[in-house]
Amino acid sequence: MKFQAVFFFTLLFCFNGSTQHVLEIDCDTTRYEYGDYADSIGYYEDLFAGTHEAKVSDNRLRLAYFVALRHYPELKQSKVKLKLKPISSTMQAQPRWDFIFQKRSARRYAVFVNSNASITGICYQDLSFNSLVGWIGHEMAHVLDYSKKNNRQLFAFISSYVFDKNELRRTERKADKVTIKHGLGMQLLEGVNFFHRSKKVKKAYREKKKKYYLTPEEIIADIEDQCHEKQH
Repeated sequence: MKFQAVFFFTLLFCFNGSTQHVLEIDCDTTRYEYGDYADSIGYYEDLFAGTHEAKVSDNRLRLAYFVALRHYPELKQSKVKLKLKPISSTMQAQPRWDFIFQKRSARRYAVFVNSNASITGICYQDLSFNSLVGWIGHEMAHVLDYSKKNNRQLFAFISSYVFDKNELRRTERKADKVTIKHGLGMQLLEGVNFFHRSKKVKKAYREKKKKYYLTPEEIIADIEDQCHEKQH
């Protein structure tokens, strides 16, 4: 479903109290609704059979995975599984542990979705379908980045990501930008906006998000930049 011309987005930010901002984004935008795609899950599973698997029983989550994947044609032949797992963030993308012994083309990756809301305070089921697509798109951006690295580069990157907070910030902000570049900026923004409004989110997780990821204002600016590039 597309809306032409000016799209009005009302955001509630929680950085300095509850302040309301009305922002205008002059761009074609898309909002994904689960009901519009619910009958397409079989089509997507056939389309990506042999490479991408959504190993979850939640049809809404499975479909969000495939809709996000449509925005990453570079990953069509990559082997990725979507799984539920207790993790310290809402979602996480990783190469499988044995990547160091595999050719780059044979690597396998996993996108994990947190199955224990008590860890972070936020449950993926609280996110709208549109937001799920955007946040999975962020994880796809990580997989895309991994897929471009040889084994030595990937091993070095993982070490830096774990121990270097500056590398962590660079990586997550880059993934947000790649998500926007692949056409999922509005989806990412909706999820981030929900995150900052939610009173359920644990304080440590909220602070991590604010420190290492793009702010809503930065996401909006990047969306507008992408829109202007397409218009010219």
